[in-house]
Amino acid sequence: MPAILYLVICAAFGISLVYACVPDTSRFFAACSPSKNIIGKLPPALFTAPAGIITGFLTVPAFNYYAIFLLSFTRSDEDMVKRAGILLTFALFIILTGVNFGIYTRKTKKTGSVLPRYSFSLFNTIYYGIVVVAVTGTATFLMFYTFRVSDGIIYSGYSTFSDFAPHTAMISSFSKGFNFPTQYMHFSGDGIRYHFFFYFFAGMLQYLGFSIDFAINIPSIVSMVCALVLAGDIAVIFSRKRAAFAIVPVLVFFRSSLNVFYHIKELGKQGLSFADSLGNLSKSWNWYKVTPYDDWGIWAINVYPNQRHLMLGIGAILLLVLLMTPAVRRMCISLIKAGGDDFKGKAARILKTFIGSREAWIFRSDDPLHPGRITVLCCIIAAAMPFFHGSALIGVLLILALMAVFSEMRLSYAAVAAVSVLSAFLQTRLFAGSASGIVFMNFNPGFVAEDKSAKGILGYLIIVTGITLITAVIYAIYILVRDIIGKKPVYRELMFLCFLVPGVFAFLYQVSGEMLANHKFIQFTIILADIFAACAIAELFSPPASVRKSLPKGWYIILRICLIVIGAVLFIPLTATGISEWCTYININRMSVEMNSRSELVEWIEQNTEPGDVFLTPAWSMNRFFLAGRPAYFGHPYYAWSAGHDTYTRGDIYNWLINGCRGNIDEFRRYCRERNIKYLIDDPEFASFEYPEGIFYNIDFLSSELMPVAYFPEEGTTVYKIN
Repeated sequence: MPAILYLVICAAFGISLVYACVPDTSRFFAACSPSKNIIGKLPPALFTAPAGIITGFLTVPAFNYYAIFLLSFTRSDEDMVKRAGILLTFALFIILTGVNFGIYTRKTKKTGSVLPRYSFSLFNTIYYGIVVVAVTGTATFLMFYTFRVSDGIIYSGYSTFSDFAPHTAMISSFSKGFNFPTQYMHFSGDGIRYHFFFYFFAGMLQYLGFSIDFAINIPSIVSMVCALVLAGDIAVIFSRKRAAFAIVPVLVFFRSSLNVFYHIKELGKQGLSFADSLGNLSKSWNWYKVTPYDDWGIWAINVYPNQRHLMLGIGAILLLVLLMTPAVRRMCISLIKAGGDDFKGKAARILKTFIGSREAWIFRSDDPLHPGRITVLCCIIAAAMPFFHGSALIGVLLILALMAVFSEMRLSYAAVAAVSVLSAFLQTRLFAGSASGIVFMNFNPGFVAEDKSAKGILGYLIIVTGITLITAVIYAIYILVRDIIGKKPVYRELMFLCFLVPGVFAFLYQVSGEMLANHKFIQFTIILADIFAACAIAELFSPPASVRKSLPKGWYIILRICLIVIGAVLFIPLTATGISEWCTYININRMSVEMNSRSELVEWIEQNTEPGDVFLTPAWSMNRFFLAGRPAYFGHPYYAWSAGHDTYTRGDIYNWLINGCRGNIDEFRRYCRERNIKYLIDDPEFASFEYPEGIFYNIDFLSSELMPVAYFPEEGTTVYKIN
């Protein structure tokens, strides 16, 4: 099937590019880890495969979009343009995949590594294989449970259908329509201010043969698995403990928070026993609210199936951070060497190394790690990110900005920042006309916390994150003390500080029209903190060898048992809220919003209208109409408003239109002609909306002046042609 081939080409190109830019994975792991022993603990494929797939998912669809967009100026046959754009993309990236593997082969033959290579380990294969399969199974359930197709009926879970309204509309606009130049399907004619490339990717998969549920679920699942594997990689590299690889996804899937304990306390006040309270939690249909918007499920597991592009953005963050980690570690090592044992002139040597050395700004000469290639890879990823996930790009730039302070080759960071900013600027100008209303930096401290004092924000964070941040901070302090005593580079501790930056930023600045959108920056920090929390638990399960050597065998066994018990007990507060929210997720999504993908209305629109024709409809959110890939003049305003569009002015005009322009059909036709509004869909749902005083849906007038072109009695819907 062509859709599968599309995915294979994305993965193959991305993996080949990672191989070409990071040819010596063993050396790369050693450069990221406190010990070279990491080489035998982590199979290289656990880096190259997820890193490559994330890279391929970002780059191939981005090129595909622009290929179709540019070809659209040469032909009027939309289907032919889409086919030509896809074939061009396939041909180019198959060639580039071969070139990349050729570069990798020549480079590995030319430069042999003095470091040992990873040797096959049956234990590693079984262990990591089980974890990856378990993560894949969980992600598959998570995505398909809330969005699936059966017998032509699309079922969207109650906790996700709201966000799936614009998602399905955008996907269909590329698979069934021709959304070039791209516009928001619920708000036609005003460009697009939302990062939509992931849904273009899904649209191409549907166009090439996948059903709409597979088209969005497969890349969602693969992105989630790749992101969690990369997070596990970082945890293993930092802690040198294999157990951390399995702990990270557990902490991500089952978040830490105090919500469940507040809930149990409330149920206890109502007279329920502890056992009855647990039974009540398992049957809950609502997200328990302690802090503002908790009842929206913004921190719950629901956020990942709701925002399908989020995990791809998180995967890109983790990949960029990991690729630049060696630069931080090397600077720390250089500063230790510069300090030496001679106190005379120590400060001057350290300062010169930190600021005045060649390595502080540019690549080392003949560096076997190939930092130039790594920089190129980072620039490619960053250039593709703005309209895949803009918040993820801002988040990773914040992290990299602080990393650059503590790093070598700072000009590489500058190059990545410059490329990403230029890419964001150009794409924003293309899609939205300007950056105005899309991204702005307003100082607005406090996020959505009710008490915006320092004490109030700290309390808010403790409630939202439970003991995740606390555990991560304790572990960072622990390894800081250990590294200082052992005169080891303290780069992991510096990385932890960098990981906190997006969360701190979220409590200081508002970057979009909706302050709640900042929750994604906090989410990034929480997932990065999960890595350190996983390292802490893994270390409890398997303490350092130095502890074993310093204690008598009997005492060591007792200590080991105590630490394992502590680690196991920590899982309770770390996962309790997450477990309760999984119960809510399962319960609430037993109910679904349904759409008939085989609706006669949808089929008629696809066969009898042009992709660019705009429809005047009820202010629909999720409706079978959008499956035809046609834009609405005014859909549900929340989506467009949150993306920065002027929904208030459009809403006034919409009310004027459905009222028949106060009985002036000539004015009605004139305005519709200027906005390319070709059809009115008269649907019973017009009656379900509230309108301002004096405004009503004037169907008697409109139906007497417009020509009906289709009627669907089973749906109670009539289509009128306007011009």
